[in-house]
Parts: sequence; structure tokens; C-alpha cells
Amino acid sequence: MGKEERKRMVLGLLVESGLELPPAVIFDNLKRRGATFERRSVDNYLHELREEGLVKRTDESKGYNIATEKGRDRYYGTN
Repeated sequence: MGKEERKRMVLGLLVESGLELPPAVIFDNLKRRGATFERRSVDNYLHELREEGLVKRTDESKGYNIATEKGRDRYYGTN
């Protein structure tokens, strides 16, 4: 599984859930979906997804993240 596919898994979890989630919860749920990458990778992918405007941080102190409209469009292939 390549990096872009792993980033898509992170984005997909946020898009499909519609929730604001911290990295640890994202990681735990991705592991349940079969992800094999490490917890620190989730932080890296979230950082990149935020830079791309696909995810935004909603709570700086807790590190909660949510998919943006652009992220939802990208995930569903409408952008």
C-alpha cells in the first residue's frame, strides 16, 4: 500500500464518519479496518492533508480534525 492510499484511508475515515476526531482515535479505527502503518504516520498524513486543505484542525489543544468540503469532494471524486 502506497503513501497516497494510506492518506486516502485517513481522509476516508474522517469523511465517512463526519466527526471531529483526534489522531489516536483515527489510528485505532484505521487499525480495525486493517491499516498496517504506525501511529506517527497518522500525524504525518493529517499534517499533509491539512496543508492540502482536505482536513482542518478544529481543536488545537486536543488535536481534533475534520474533513473539509474540499476533502469530501476529493474523497468522493467530485473534485
